[in-house]
Amino acid sequence: MALTQTIQILLPEFQSFLALVTRIGGLLAALPILSGRTVPMKVKVALVLVLGAALAPVIRLPAVPYDPIALAGGLMGEMAIGLTIGLAVRMFFGALELAGDLIGVQMGFGVLQIVDPSTAHHTPIVGQFFTLLASLVFLSLNAHMLIVAAIVSSYEAIPAFGATLPSALGEEVLRLSQEMFTIGLKLSAPVLVTILVINILLAILGRAVSQINVFVLSFPVTIAAGLAVLSLSMPFTIGLFTREIERLQFVIEGILKILGHG
Repeated sequence: MALTQTIQILLPEFQSFLALVTRIGGLLAALPILSGRTVPMKVKVALVLVLGAALAPVIRLPAVPYDPIALAGGLMGEMAIGLTIGLAVRMFFGALELAGDLIGVQMGFGVLQIVDPSTAHHTPIVGQFFTLLASLVFLSLNAHMLIVAAIVSSYEAIPAFGATLPSALGEEVLRLSQEMFTIGLKLSAPVLVTILVINILLAILGRAVSQINVFVLSFPVTIAAGLAVLSLSMPFTIGLFTREIERLQFVIEGILKILGHG
């Protein structure tokens, strides 16, 4: 009898904690810094459990439905909420890969791609550099604490098992995609403009002096010019990273409002 009473007391608490860590796990799974293969699975699971245990006293744990089907559907919804919140951070890092791809192709690095250990896919070398640099800026600004705050605020905006899938969510994702391309173009603009000018000058040189092999000459010139412009534009790049990371808070709040009041 005592064992049965203990199970009846602990089972709802365990199910509520499971709902909490499911949303946290979905959010952390979407973060580029933690979702890669370089972070062991044991570390990810331990981080989710530690965050869940730390936030459980400050978050009102939900009343879990007794129906197993409703419980499974609710847990899938909690996972979707976490993934959607992490989408904003994921798209920001996607903009960096886009900028690196544009710059790498124009500099002549299109054939030189490295395997990203976090995704096991071929990634432009400049995009990998931008991603590592943005990760350092992200951590230096304590933006990881913003993610923890987003978990707490998500329960204030969206009660457990209370998320909806409004049509405005698609519009918000489309707007974030547009901003991703905008950020990518801003990052790559200095190098793209410089290399465009160099290509025009090389074309004029090739027409004026036909003995010069412009195709062979263009590779070292564009690579040297691209690296020089990347170095000179580094303050602008760091400033753009900082502004966009600080703006993530408002982006996450907008997504929470849509999910909670859709």
